[in-house]
Amino acid sequence: MENDAHFEIWFDQEYRRVLSAVLVVCAGDVVRAEDATNDAFLTAYEKWHRVQAMQSPRAWVTKVAINRAKKSWRRGQRYVPLANQPEVAATVREVDPDLWAAVGKLTFKQRTALAMRYVEDLTQAQIADALDVAPGTVSATLTQARQRVRTELNGEAQ
Repeated sequence: MENDAHFEIWFDQEYRRVLSAVLVVCAGDVVRAEDATNDAFLTAYEKWHRVQAMQSPRAWVTKVAINRAKKSWRRGQRYVPLANQPEVAATVREVDPDLWAAVGKLTFKQRTALAMRYVEDLTQAQIADALDVAPGTVSATLTQARQRVRTELNGEAQ
Protein backbone atom coordinates (compact mmCIF):
# COMPACT_ATOMS: atom_id res chain seq x y z
CA MET A 1 0.00 0.00 0.00
CA GLU A 2 2.80 2.42 0.80
CA ASN A 3 4.31 1.79 -2.65
CA ASP A 4 0.95 2.61 -4.23
CA ALA A 5 0.82 5.90 -2.34
CA HIS A 6 4.37 6.80 -3.45
CA PHE A 7 3.52 5.94 -7.04
CA GLU A 8 0.34 8.02 -6.92
CA ILE A 9 2.21 11.08 -5.61
CA TRP A 10 4.92 10.65 -8.25
CA PHE A 11 2.33 10.14 -10.99
CA ASP A 12 0.48 13.33 -10.00
CA GLN A 13 3.74 15.30 -10.08
CA GLU A 14 5.11 13.93 -13.34
CA TYR A 15 2.23 13.01 -15.66
CA ARG A 16 1.67 16.44 -17.22
CA ARG A 17 5.33 17.00 -17.88
CA VAL A 18 5.79 13.60 -19.51
CA LEU A 19 2.63 14.07 -21.58
CA SER A 20 3.90 17.48 -22.71
CA ALA A 21 7.17 15.96 -23.86
CA VAL A 22 5.46 13.11 -25.68
CA LEU A 23 3.04 15.55 -27.27
CA VAL A 24 6.01 17.39 -28.80
CA VAL A 25 7.47 14.10 -30.02
CA CYS A 26 4.09 13.22 -31.54
CA ALA A 27 3.93 16.63 -33.27
CA GLY A 28 0.65 17.51 -31.61
CA ASP A 29 -1.08 14.14 -32.09
CA VAL A 30 -2.98 14.19 -28.80
CA VAL A 31 -4.47 10.72 -29.03
CA ARG A 32 -1.12 9.08 -29.74
CA ALA A 33 0.63 11.10 -27.00
CA GLU A 34 -1.97 10.26 -24.36
CA ASP A 35 -2.06 6.57 -25.30
CA ALA A 36 1.72 6.27 -25.19
CA THR A 37 2.01 8.22 -21.93
CA ASN A 38 -0.72 6.23 -20.20
CA ASP A 39 0.83 2.97 -21.34
CA ALA A 40 4.26 4.05 -20.08
CA PHE A 41 2.91 5.00 -16.65
CA LEU A 42 1.11 1.66 -16.43
CA THR A 43 4.42 -0.06 -17.13
CA ALA A 44 6.08 2.11 -14.48
CA TYR A 45 3.39 1.11 -11.99
CA GLU A 46 3.87 -2.56 -12.76
CA LYS A 47 7.64 -2.20 -12.23
CA TRP A 48 7.45 0.48 -9.54
CA HIS A 49 9.80 -1.28 -7.10
CA ARG A 50 12.54 -1.03 -9.75
CA VAL A 51 11.55 2.28 -11.35
CA GLN A 52 11.44 4.27 -8.12
CA ALA A 53 15.05 3.30 -7.40
CA MET A 54 16.30 4.70 -10.71
CA GLN A 55 18.31 7.90 -10.87
CA SER A 56 15.58 9.56 -12.95
CA PRO A 57 12.26 7.71 -13.00
CA ARG A 58 10.71 10.52 -15.08
CA ALA A 59 13.37 10.19 -17.78
CA TRP A 60 12.76 6.44 -17.85
CA VAL A 61 8.98 6.76 -18.18
CA THR A 62 9.42 9.46 -20.84
CA LYS A 63 11.69 7.17 -22.83
CA VAL A 64 9.16 4.33 -22.56
CA ALA A 65 6.33 6.65 -23.67
CA ILE A 66 8.37 7.94 -26.60
CA ASN A 67 9.19 4.39 -27.67
CA ARG A 68 5.49 3.46 -27.50
CA ALA A 69 4.60 6.54 -29.55
CA LYS A 70 7.25 5.62 -32.10
CA LYS A 71 5.82 2.11 -32.45
CA SER A 72 2.30 3.45 -32.95
CA TRP A 73 3.65 5.93 -35.51
CA ARG A 74 5.14 3.04 -37.48
CA ARG A 75 1.78 1.28 -37.45
CA GLY A 76 0.29 4.35 -39.11
CA GLN A 77 -2.38 5.18 -36.57
CA ARG A 78 -4.43 8.28 -37.34
CA TYR A 79 -3.14 11.81 -36.77
CA VAL A 80 -5.14 14.31 -34.71
CA PRO A 81 -3.56 17.77 -34.98
CA LEU A 82 -3.40 19.76 -31.75
CA ALA A 83 -5.14 22.66 -33.49
CA ASN A 84 -8.27 20.49 -33.62
CA GLN A 85 -8.07 19.80 -29.88
CA PRO A 86 -8.16 23.27 -28.25
CA GLU A 87 -9.13 21.95 -24.83
CA VAL A 88 -6.00 19.79 -24.76
CA ALA A 89 -3.81 22.61 -26.00
CA ALA A 90 -5.05 24.78 -23.15
CA THR A 91 -4.35 22.12 -20.52
CA VAL A 92 -0.92 21.09 -21.79
CA ARG A 93 0.50 24.41 -22.93
CA GLU A 94 -0.50 27.17 -25.30
CA VAL A 95 1.67 26.78 -28.35
CA ASP A 96 1.79 28.89 -31.47
CA PRO A 97 0.32 26.88 -34.39
CA ASP A 98 3.28 27.89 -36.57
CA LEU A 99 5.62 26.39 -33.99
CA TRP A 100 3.61 23.14 -33.97
CA ALA A 101 3.82 23.05 -37.76
CA ALA A 102 7.59 23.58 -37.64
CA VAL A 103 8.04 20.91 -34.96
CA GLY A 104 5.89 18.55 -37.03
CA LYS A 105 8.42 18.77 -39.86
CA LEU A 106 11.28 17.57 -37.67
CA THR A 107 12.39 13.96 -37.63
CA PHE A 108 11.19 11.77 -34.79
CA LYS A 109 14.72 11.81 -33.35
CA GLN A 110 14.85 15.62 -33.44
CA ARG A 111 11.43 15.97 -31.78
CA THR A 112 12.49 13.51 -29.09
CA ALA A 113 15.67 15.44 -28.32
CA LEU A 114 13.80 18.78 -28.21
CA ALA A 115 11.10 17.38 -25.96
CA MET A 116 13.56 15.87 -23.52
CA ARG A 117 15.66 19.04 -23.42
CA TYR A 118 13.05 21.79 -23.36
CA VAL A 119 9.97 20.12 -21.90
CA GLU A 120 11.58 17.58 -19.60
CA ASP A 121 14.46 19.99 -18.85
CA LEU A 122 17.02 17.21 -19.01
CA THR A 123 20.69 17.92 -19.63
CA GLN A 124 22.35 16.68 -22.79
CA ALA A 125 24.14 14.03 -20.72
CA GLN A 126 20.84 12.83 -19.23
CA ILE A 127 19.25 12.70 -22.69
CA ALA A 128 22.23 10.75 -24.04
CA ASP A 129 21.91 8.30 -21.16
CA ALA A 130 18.15 7.92 -21.59
CA LEU A 131 18.40 7.38 -25.33
CA ASP A 132 21.61 5.34 -25.15
CA VAL A 133 23.52 7.60 -27.54
CA ALA A 134 26.68 9.69 -27.27
CA PRO A 135 26.34 13.20 -25.80
CA GLY A 136 27.75 14.59 -29.05
CA THR A 137 24.89 12.97 -30.93
CA VAL A 138 22.41 14.74 -28.66
CA SER A 139 24.19 18.05 -29.15
CA ALA A 140 24.22 17.71 -32.93
CA THR A 141 20.58 16.60 -33.02
CA LEU A 142 19.47 19.57 -30.91
CA THR A 143 21.47 21.98 -33.07
CA GLN A 144 19.92 20.57 -36.25
CA ALA A 145 16.42 20.64 -34.76
CA ARG A 146 16.69 24.24 -33.56
CA GLN A 147 18.06 25.34 -36.93
CA ARG A 148 15.26 23.60 -38.82
CA VAL A 149 12.58 25.13 -36.57
CA ARG A 150 14.18 28.55 -36.96
CA THR A 151 14.25 28.10 -40.76
CA GLU A 152 10.60 27.02 -40.84
CA LEU A 153 9.46 29.89 -38.62
CA ASN A 154 11.36 32.43 -40.71
CA GLY A 155 9.87 31.02 -43.90
CA GLU A 156 13.27 30.31 -45.42
CA ALA A 157 13.63 27.69 -48.15
CA GLN A 158 15.49 24.57 -47.20
